[in-house]
Amino acid sequence: MSVGGWKMRIVHYINQFFAGIGGEDRADTALETRRGPVGPGLALEKALAGQGTVISTLICGDNQFAAHEEAVTQAVLTTLAADPPDLFVAGPAFNAGRYGLACGALCRAVSERLHIPVLTGLYRDNPAVDLYRRQVVIAPTGESAASM
Repeated sequence: MSVGGWKMRIVHYINQFFAGIGGEDRADTALETRRGPVGPGLALEKALAGQGTVISTLICGDNQFAAHEEAVTQAVLTTLAADPPDLFVAGPAFNAGRYGLACGALCRAVSERLHIPVLTGLYRDNPAVDLYRRQVVIAPTGESAASM
């Protein structure tokens, strides 16, 4: 919400595909941080209509997260703890299994360890829905990015 000039500060997590880095050939992309919105973060910021801003985007390849979940999660937590946002958004991951699992795991960790509100978007059949629906706010999405 924008109250007296205050805007919600958001950190957004996306995978290598939505960052425009590449597909499976780049799924080993290491965690990186970019200032401002990237990919679907641009649409998120537009939808907020001036009431919030994506201050940074965290990007990690799907295989990189899956192979190094603890290390990537700790790096994300360290980054967020240094300058806590008002909201952490991961995805949307639609029906992409590995990406959805990363979004759910990060949201749970950020919520539980840093007490920062979290949000992810998943299709009802994404395996992360069953794993994280009790700990994470999950907005329903279509099956693929075409539903955006």
